[in-house]
Amino acid sequence: MIKYKILLDASNLSLGGGVQVGLALIHNFINDDNFEIICVASPQIDRQLNITQKQKIKHYFVEKNVSIIAKYNQGKRIAEIEKKYNPNLTFIIFGPSYWKPKSLSIQGFALGKMIYADELQIGMLESGLNFVKKMFFLWNDSFLIVETELVKDKLIKFLNYSTDKIFVIGNSYSPAFESYINNNAINSNITNCFRILVPGSFYPHKNLERIIKALALIDKKQLELKMIFTIPDDSEGWRYLSTLAAKMNVIELIETVGFIENSKFARLYQECDAVICASLVESSTAVFPEAFLAKRPLLVSDRPFATELCEDAAVYFDPLIENSIADAIFKLATNDVLRNELVKKGVKVLEKN
Repeated sequence: MIKYKILLDASNLSLGGGVQVGLALIHNFINDDNFEIICVASPQIDRQLNITQKQKIKHYFVEKNVSIIAKYNQGKRIAEIEKKYNPNLTFIIFGPSYWKPKSLSIQGFALGKMIYADELQIGMLESGLNFVKKMFFLWNDSFLIVETELVKDKLIKFLNYSTDKIFVIGNSYSPAFESYINNNAINSNITNCFRILVPGSFYPHKNLERIIKALALIDKKQLELKMIFTIPDDSEGWRYLSTLAAKMNVIELIETVGFIENSKFARLYQECDAVICASLVESSTAVFPEAFLAKRPLLVSDRPFATELCEDAAVYFDPLIENSIADAIFKLATNDVLRNELVKKGVKVLEKN
């Protein structure tokens, strides 16, 4: 059998859903006999690949996390790897790539804030970084993969790209997530406390502070509630949210489990009663299919990126209005019929997509 050599560049992946997608892609490629793998991993990817997985990768390298200024020298090292092994295809799992492959190349695009910049309030520094990243995408002139038709349409205009050079492949759960769900019974909450999972890292566009403010609008006597975050407890983001929660007198309603490895995320879904995504923008997210597979009802921002992917399988709210978020939380937490209906609809949406 002729094997196709593919260089997987996962050196850019350090946080959140990007790491999860990278791990899932590497898992699928190394278990496909059609491919010979050359992999460049970030430290975050390297830590979560086990020995058996690494042994299936013919040529394996780890690159440190570096600043955008140091990306040039890092790119030169990766270019030397490409030159040595001469792959048929280079796949930059998420771009932009700060080096230009000589081989046919494709890059994943997941910079939702970049294409929604006109709709958000961003500073001069972020605007400047967006411009630099845009220039690197154009310089590479790779094929691109996005996760929704909405993002494809926006990206065609943003980069003035040909529609034939952008492919849409929907996001999904990882093999590790699916394996855990398939092999473990759905847990039932035997306490009176309604636990809502808030998966994801701390970024401004995740809109997490409004979730905190919304909690202050919910009558604690009517609803026992706990929001479960996945932000490291020693991080600046968690200190900010904790300080805000204390100020709003809802500190007892939040907790964080800290960083969760990809292989353990499914258990966390099962330990909670619902999942919330209050993001202002997303290029896509694995949260939706994960919630559907784990049979957990969704609370989601009423935004096109969410309605395209969730359809009627979520309770929607205005992410800029705390009262709207609070009402949605209370509505879902106090209506088990609604929760069951959403779970059934989520299964249908998952099967459809």
